Amino acid sequence: MRVYFVGIGGIGMSGVAGLAKSLGFEVWGSERGPLHPPSSEILKILNIPVLEPRKENIHSLKPHFLVVGNTISRDHPEIEEAFKLNLPLLSFPDFIKCYLLPERESLVVAGTHGKTTSSALLAHILKDLGEGVTFLVGGMLNNFQRNYHFEQGKWLVLEGDEYPSAFFDIKAKFLHYEPYGLILTSLEFDHGDVYKDIFSLKEAFGDLLKRVKRRGIVVYNEEDPNLKEIISLAPQNFRKVSYGIDKGDYKLVEYKSLFVDGVFQTQCLAEDPQGERFSFQHQLLGLHNSLNILSVIALMENLGFDRTRILQAIKRFKGVKRRQEIIFYNERVCLIDDFAHHPTAVTITLREIQKAINPSQTILFFEPRTNTSKRKIFQEEYLKALHSADIVFLKIPPNLDKIPLQDRIDLEYIVKNLKVRGREAFILDGRNFLNNLRALPPKSLIIFMSSVYMEEEIKKVLTFLEGNEEGTF
Repeated sequence: MRVYFVGIGGIGMSGVAGLAKSLGFEVWGSERGPLHPPSSEILKILNIPVLEPRKENIHSLKPHFLVVGNTISRDHPEIEEAFKLNLPLLSFPDFIKCYLLPERESLVVAGTHGKTTSSALLAHILKDLGEGVTFLVGGMLNNFQRNYHFEQGKWLVLEGDEYPSAFFDIKAKFLHYEPYGLILTSLEFDHGDVYKDIFSLKEAFGDLLKRVKRRGIVVYNEEDPNLKEIISLAPQNFRKVSYGIDKGDYKLVEYKSLFVDGVFQTQCLAEDPQGERFSFQHQLLGLHNSLNILSVIALMENLGFDRTRILQAIKRFKGVKRRQEIIFYNERVCLIDDFAHHPTAVTITLREIQKAINPSQTILFFEPRTNTSKRKIFQEEYLKALHSADIVFLKIPPNLDKIPLQDRIDLEYIVKNLKVRGREAFILDGRNFLNNLRALPPKSLIIFMSSVYMEEEIKKVLTFLEGNEEGTF
């Protein structure tokens, strides 16, 4: 069968395209504009043809059905042609439900923060333990060098996104997944272009809890008040396991992250529901990732897996690309790329990186690119978060001018107020920002934060740093 992916360039869509190919489908797709890593890398490896969107593609290829990304609108030319030819349309979560769920138990990780890393770790552990696992995660796993994996076996690991599935399938993606095991990491207001307030988000997560299979397992952060509230209202037909720092069945007693020879190393001490303490080590950064890992330990143990083997597998987990990813390091400077875009994630990530590295100076390149971050919703929160850096460059995201002026984030306002608070701040407008890097003190930290890889700026900085590696910054 031939399947055609409309909007194949998204990280989720490219991964599902890989799963479709693994299932034996003949796969084609289309995307407007340039492809970005990691999707571009995945599709290149898969050798999937990616076309410019044209109605003639559908007419000539005559796919059996189309999988449609959630950024695609009803008036897309290939959608119009599909309607004329009476071809079925599926969202990618519905494709997963139809073609992968029937023979597998799904393990889903959802929440505002940490779901990519947690779901990636869960998939890695199952694979490391020799379990047959298929997975789809919203980032490139360094252990696999892709964001998906297919094999015959019991388990299906999925990152559970609360964003709508498609223009014709408006329910949250994770409502398709019917979890047997569910991890809830956190719940804050996000996706302001879709959800009007935190109450509507709570409703979506509450609906997810109603879809957990009878006698399934839900692991949740006991110290998140929004999660605690929806758990208290949830059905009583599944096991509830909590985790946290001071509260929970599993507690993170202490952690310490070090930065050694360009690598993060973290040592943790935890306590299980019986009060027994155990230690674990990992190659990720900070408190937030240590809690994410603890949630996965809790789920794995309650699925019946041996703790010793779980902890050994965790040591071998190499993380996810664009999550505190070190892309250049020497004794003078460290360059990190990160996916953080929600103000809470920006705040926590900056804090934990600075705590581990203890830099002399922090330079941050930040792009508010998501539909929510382009809006004024988090403007004051971003101002507080970005204040942790010494020098801030704000990149103007694409299509910012399409947001109504009264709703649009005011980058000049943020720059002005950062300067008032004693920080250097600039709008990235194509001028030679490298001049600001010519007097870097030793042990400087440069961080890029955006929901999309800032390829042009990173290349410029890398070229500059590599050319001056032996010189004085």
